[in-house]
Amino acid sequence: MLHRLETVPAFAGRARNHSSSVLVTFDELRRLELWASLACLRRLQRAEKRKQILRDLARYWPVGVGLVLACFAPWLRQVVNSCSPWGMRLVFPFVDLSGRPEWHLRGEVAAMLPQVMLYAQFPIEGLLAKFALKSRVSLLGVAGQLFYFHFLGAAQLWMVSGALDRFMAR
Repeated sequence: MLHRLETVPAFAGRARNHSSSVLVTFDELRRLELWASLACLRRLQRAEKRKQILRDLARYWPVGVGLVLACFAPWLRQVVNSCSPWGMRLVFPFVDLSGRPEWHLRGEVAAMLPQVMLYAQFPIEGLLAKFALKSRVSLLGVAGQLFYFHFLGAAQLWMVSGALDRFMAR
């Protein structure tokens, strides 16, 4: 409902042109009120849609954190290499797994896959944690999922490396 008729440009223009002899029919007034109401409704819908998009993007924060960690992955790899071999196996188990000879990769792919995994590991883990936790994404839940993923990767690396066979042989 319009409180001031001066706020509608079409009505204000007519009022200036015809000075004080303006006769506004009920249909015209209703049409102007409808136009203003629709414009207000569109603004509110756009604002609500923008808020919903931001809420949906905020639920993917583990992927964003993974992308930030991916930027620091080479530096982190240098730090972890000082605790070789266990440091690398615990922090970057999927990089070690991708470089294993059991994959039977040759040439450029064998050299490139561990490097790609170095940058892709954290964003992929963030995405997997987001999907595993569905809508209830909390810091503790994501940390638990990442610990679980790293544990599985380290366990698989331990089995593939032959350490399990040597352990069972004793």
